[in-house]
Amino acid sequence: MTTIKKNTIVPYTSRQMFELVNNIEEYPRFLPWCHHSQIISRQESEVVASLEVEWKGLRKQMTTRNRLFPYDRMEIDLVSGPMQKLDGIWVFHSLDENACKISLDLEFEFGGRFIDVFFQPVFHHIANTLVEAFCKRAVELYGQS
Repeated sequence: MTTIKKNTIVPYTSRQMFELVNNIEEYPRFLPWCHHSQIISRQESEVVASLEVEWKGLRKQMTTRNRLFPYDRMEIDLVSGPMQKLDGIWVFHSLDENACKISLDLEFEFGGRFIDVFFQPVFHHIANTLVEAFCKRAVELYGQS
């Protein structure tokens, strides 16, 4: 099992960052590896969504269930996809009225040697650049403080 932990402090509110991460429909606009996104169901406390991930000619679809705790955290569980397991959590911790610390913790495991060889490096790259990509998008949407 692979574990990735990323965090950073941003000059935006936890609400702004939570809403940015929760706006799954916009992912293809700023995540270069996200070819397509689709909301399967959306409720007040949960979103089920599919992402079509493409990297270096490899394309796979994955579906997650995201449990929403508005402006505080988002818990991610794998519904279907090339992985055997995916658990994650985004945490948005307010530092003051204009800043927050965002953290992303992911654990994932691929099933089978073939899938491991091809998709583990892809997902590892995605996971390692995700927080940075959302920070860049925040600058585009909210401006630079």
